[in-house]
Parts: sequence; C-alpha cells; structure tokens
Amino acid sequence: MKQQKKIHRIYLATDLKSDVHRCSMDLSHRILNVLRIKNNETISIFNNKGQECLSRVSIEEKQVVLNLSKEIKSGINKTKKISLCVSIINMKLMDLIIQKSVELGVTNFIPIYTQRSQYKNVNKKLDHWEKTVIHATEQCGRLDIMKLSHPVSLSEIDNIYHSSSKYLLHQNGDKFKYDDLKSNDITLLVGPEGGLDDLEIDYLETNGWKMKTINVNILRTETACISVLTLLNNYDIFSRRSL
Repeated sequence: MKQQKKIHRIYLATDLKSDVHRCSMDLSHRILNVLRIKNNETISIFNNKGQECLSRVSIEEKQVVLNLSKEIKSGINKTKKISLCVSIINMKLMDLIIQKSVELGVTNFIPIYTQRSQYKNVNKKLDHWEKTVIHATEQCGRLDIMKLSHPVSLSEIDNIYHSSSKYLLHQNGDKFKYDDLKSNDITLLVGPEGGLDDLEIDYLETNGWKMKTINVNILRTETACISVLTLLNNYDIFSRRSL
C-alpha cells in the first residue's frame, strides 16, 4: 500500500477569515528553508481558536502566500483541564517534558522553583519553550495551544490555579483510585531529582495537595510526568468507551 504523503501543519496566531494570508519573512523562511515546502504544495494551517484549513503555498519573491481552501473539521472534543506543575530541572529534560506535555494534552504548564531546582532564573528560556510548544502542537495534530506560565515559586501555585483536585506525585503517596481521575479540572505537581524537601511537602499537604504514587520504583522527573499524563489519557479513553 502506498504511504500517504505527510501534510505539514503550521500555526498562525490569527483568525482564518481571509482566503489569502501573507506570511512574515520569518515564517516564510521556516516554511521554505526549514520545512522545505515547495511552491503549490498543500499544507494545513491552524490557530488557537479551533480553526484548521488546508492551504496552497505560493512563493512571491521569497515570501510565502497561503491560499486557504478547505476547512478541516476536528472530531476531538477535549473535556479535561490538566495543569502540570514541574520543578525546574536540566534544560534538555525540560524541553522533553514540555514537548510530551503538549502531545499528552496538558492545558497549563507551570515551571516551579523549589529548593532542589537546578536553576533559580529561567525567564530567558521562555521564548525557546514557547517555540517548543508551537512545534509540538504542529507535529501532534492538536488544535489548542498549551498555556505556558511564567516560572513561579511553590507558594504561588495556589494563587494562580484553583483546582479542587490537586495531586503531588511522591513515592510515599497512595495509589490513584478510579474516582481520583474523574474530575474535569486536575492539577499535578512533579518534584525535582532528589525530591521536594520535608518543609515543601508539609506546606503542600497543609494546602490541600494529596500525595499519590504511580509506580513501585522511584521515577525520574520526566518519566513521572509522562507516566501520570498517560494514566489520565487512558482513563479518559476507557471512560468514553464505557458510555
């Protein structure tokens, strides 16, 4: 069987109202020189408002003009809001965690400073992480853009996100029960390599966070993030099939 040719997806931060969109020189460079898309090739463009359209590429003096044609209707109906708080660790691993968070449906991603965080100021990485979010969204077929928060301290989390279902992943926690995953608004917190210290754990428990474990082994930060998000995804798939 002949393999279907891949259609590249490109994010545009604009309403798709006009039939023609003239790309910026930066986006034109990416389309032509990074993705190697040719004149008259068809791509898919989407925004953060649930719109996605097929579009034909035209090249006018090194600038790309997109001619919108057929709108693509998504059958995805996202119902669960997932906020993932992650203690800041190695930058390459943070890139991986952010990428996988997009693929696995995280709504809000919150980098947090803890006592054992490897860095105390990562604001200069935000532009890079925003690009990681966009590229991962284009690759995985998702329509909405995961919101990336400015880094915050542990004590600031509850002032930003007010979820009633708040879980701290910890080796000494209880196992997740089926009912724990029912909520449509869940906040998860994953600590750094070496874990949170006792004062941090006491603070979180005092403020309504429940300790949960997902494996008998001690997991690295990136493994814990991927594992718990996969658990939530599998719960949603099973729930929909049971209806």
